[in-house]
Amino acid sequence: RRELLRVYTTNIESIYRRFVEERRNKLSKLIEDKMRWSSFCAFWSAIDPSTRHRMSREKTDVILKVLVKHFFVEKEVTSTLVMDSLYTGLKALEYQSKGKKGRTIADLDELPAPMIHVDMDMFVLASDVIDLLERAALEPLPCQPVSPKDDKCSQSRMKDGASGEVNKISMEREERRLTELGRKILETFVLSHIFSGIEVAYQEAVALKRQEELIREEEEEAWLLGNEMKGKRAGGANEKDKRAKKKQAQQKKNNRKIKDKERDEKFEAKILERLHDETAIDDSDGLSSK
Repeated sequence: RRELLRVYTTNIESIYRRFVEERRNKLSKLIEDKMRWSSFCAFWSAIDPSTRHRMSREKTDVILKVLVKHFFVEKEVTSTLVMDSLYTGLKALEYQSKGKKGRTIADLDELPAPMIHVDMDMFVLASDVIDLLERAALEPLPCQPVSPKDDKCSQSRMKDGASGEVNKISMEREERRLTELGRKILETFVLSHIFSGIEVAYQEAVALKRQEELIREEEEEAWLLGNEMKGKRAGGANEKDKRAKKKQAQQKKNNRKIKDKERDEKFEAKILERLHDETAIDDSDGLSSK
């Protein structure tokens, strides 16, 4: 195992780094998109506490099966160390979740506050998902370089010929590094898994909201179109009434002209008749005088 750690620890760290960076980039893009991030935060805040509590946890066996399937590569030398790293990382999380102190493979007091708790058979987010996503996007991948103190100590002991003690210190350091990597990848995987479920719910809510907006817009358009058609029909009726009234007025005007003409003709006829009568009287008077 000592030889495996010495040779393959860097390879394991590369595997974890690629995975964490991939997840971190996805979170960073979400957070940097201010409009989308604000929309997601508003969606999460609007959910009732009991639903948020339920969505912030997942069964351990469900996640561990997916985790092993993702990282275990058959006939790959590093797979054994990867699984061992995940196992010790899980145990570190369990110890921290139970509030136990002491020493396992890694010094738990030196590990940062966990993002995930293990509660019976459930993985549970340690705090609000918004805070954890922001932390996961910014928190660097754990790295356990050799401290100057350890390096000087190792060099001193090597000079004194205490190679066994140096190997022990080096082994503990590599084990601690392996545990921290396993814990980090486990936390990132669990957070990513739980967030995926929340993200699906968010996307469904956004799609439903857009659908409601489209329906409302269609209803408004239909209402406006209906009013426009009513206006046109009303305008057509008014125009028809106007034409009828105009025709009626013209008819009255024509009738009045006809009546006026008939009256004038009657008046002229009476005048002509009177003139004729007066002429006849004058003629008769002239004959009598002769």
